[in-house]
Amino acid sequence: MSQTDIARPANPAPVSEADVYAAVRAFVMAYALPALAPENVVQGWQNRAALPPETNEYAVISILFDTQRGTAVEEYAWDRQAPEKTGSLAVKGLIEIAVQIDFCSEDDTARQRARRLATLTRSSVGVRFFHDWGMSALYADDARDISFVGDAKQFVRRWMTTLRLTITEGVSAEFEAFGRAAVSRLENVDVHHNPQKEQ
Repeated sequence: MSQTDIARPANPAPVSEADVYAAVRAFVMAYALPALAPENVVQGWQNRAALPPETNEYAVISILFDTQRGTAVEEYAWDRQAPEKTGSLAVKGLIEIAVQIDFCSEDDTARQRARRLATLTRSSVGVRFFHDWGMSALYADDARDISFVGDAKQFVRRWMTTLRLTITEGVSAEFEAFGRAAVSRLENVDVHHNPQKEQ
């Protein structure tokens, strides 16, 4: 069978960076209380983006890294009624994504938002929420105070937490399969290929 006769198995669409940002942004908008204005929840690490003007009430969402957890899972599939055809091999891996969220404010609300979001991520609320986005919520790091001095030479309260999410991503490839083999000769290895006699 030539390579052109093989239909490559369909690969599932991976969860994109935009999907992760959209899910986390929706989570922030729903549960980081007191609620922020939508325009004050921004994506980090992008060009030509500015913080909201004339306010210190905002949140910045940034994907830090992703890493594979555990060994990849391989799943084989083929048509048992037509073993001469190709089968497919799906290789899937569990990917952990770390998403940092920085909350800024001029008072204690930055801490409140970070603390509430970290708590809910570790609960069934977070699990159910991200499940609807094709992800799993593992946990969130404890909220940390990383306040700084802003442009007006005044302290801006900045509290940060990092969500740990997982997705399952994979790729599939074809392989040639067979259901039976034509054998012309069977040998007992111990009898016909005795190591002691061959020395």
